[in-house]
Amino acid sequence: MKLIWKKTDSFQDTKKWQNWFKCQDYTEITNIQRFAGSDEWRYPNEEEAWSLFDLGNKNTDKYGDEIYLHSIFGPGSGGTTWTIEEKDSSALVVQYEDGVKVWPSKYANMNMCVRLVRNLT
Repeated sequence: MKLIWKKTDSFQDTKKWQNWFKCQDYTEITNIQRFAGSDEWRYPNEEEAWSLFDLGNKNTDKYGDEIYLHSIFGPGSGGTTWTIEEKDSSALVVQYEDGVKVWPSKYANMNMCVRLVRNLT
């Protein structure tokens, strides 16, 4: 399936770190506003989020640290993304500085954001 990624993540758009629940609000607002003419923006799944990690593509996060995310996304991102994958009170996060997948509490917000995706229709 072909995907379209939002070029900015929730941190770049709001200038705030957000827990998993606040990122749901961000997603809902993005859809209400019909960003790029669509109301089908969503959290990526694990495979989709991890597919953006690429050691051949260097970028920088909001701190100026190196991350491995294609330059089409532009510098200054949060460097992570929440995913739709849930396990009890945790949700999967993909980190683009090292490709590590972690399961923080959905209430965690330090250095947390989401990069939205939608299916190409």
